[in-house]
Amino acid sequence: MEQEKTFEEQLEAAENKIKDSQENLGDVEVRDAMLEKASLQQKYNKYEDAIKTYIDTLPKSVGIGKKMDVHFLILQIYLKQRNLEKFKEHLNQQQILLDQGGDWERKNRLKVYEGIYCLMIRDITKACKLFLDSVATFNSSEIISYNEVVSYTVLTSIICLDRQSLKKKVHQNPEVVGVLRENQVLKSFLESFLQCDYKTLFQKFAIVNENLSHDQYLSIHRKYLIREYRVVFYSQFLESYKTVTLNNMAKAFGVSVQFIDRELSELISSRRINCKIDKVAGIIESSRADDRNQLYNNLIKQGDYLLNRVQKLSRLTDL
Repeated sequence: MEQEKTFEEQLEAAENKIKDSQENLGDVEVRDAMLEKASLQQKYNKYEDAIKTYIDTLPKSVGIGKKMDVHFLILQIYLKQRNLEKFKEHLNQQQILLDQGGDWERKNRLKVYEGIYCLMIRDITKACKLFLDSVATFNSSEIISYNEVVSYTVLTSIICLDRQSLKKKVHQNPEVVGVLRENQVLKSFLESFLQCDYKTLFQKFAIVNENLSHDQYLSIHRKYLIREYRVVFYSQFLESYKTVTLNNMAKAFGVSVQFIDRELSELISSRRINCKIDKVAGIIESSRADDRNQLYNNLIKQGDYLLNRVQKLSRLTDL
């Protein structure tokens, strides 16, 4: 059996091919040879050398599409290194190229790359929008599977979308439905939320919580995400009631009264949920947001601020 060549031997052969192409062939062949060298360096984890070689191919990359392809290769390395600063820098360069006349295929690929970046920096709302746009046009299997994109779409949409949009854009989306047949936990998580089956929802929520702790992009944001899910779940439940007992809410979620009391108290104190608890009567009183009242209260506050400024100015004038 022929022994596999060492990295050094393969690199020497790649460099000889580049030299031969430069002397006897054209820029297209030189670029292809340089890309082979960069791919070899990347394969052997010589990432900095690979990035330099990829960048050297850019002047010989004719056309916006070819240049974008090189930047995608560089983005893959920075994603593996979790170098967010450089990843963002090349995303920006991709956007500039795209604005100059990039095609739809590369535009759709870029959405997935940007969506992953948004996950890593915890911009969940933007990630949700990008993944929703990518579900029907996915073509970025080099960095993420289609099933993963759909999973991130569901996980972010539950937090970011209103109930009607969640039903229309996610639950009734044929692409999402097809993938969720293979992921019963996520399917049940989504459907139990939409059906207000809070006991099942919390059972699946525990599994989702565990899965998030092992997710390559979301594990560092797990505590934040779990908190946001709790806000969404409890808010949806309380929307149906002016008042409800702690006991009834605890039964609906399949947890103890003490657990619900502790959870709500924490979220009320941080002003994430509009309600108050009467612990003597064991009742939760929901304070529904009223846009007209909120506008009125804001107007009063702004009026008070303006009056205070006028009074201060009048005192200065009197002096």
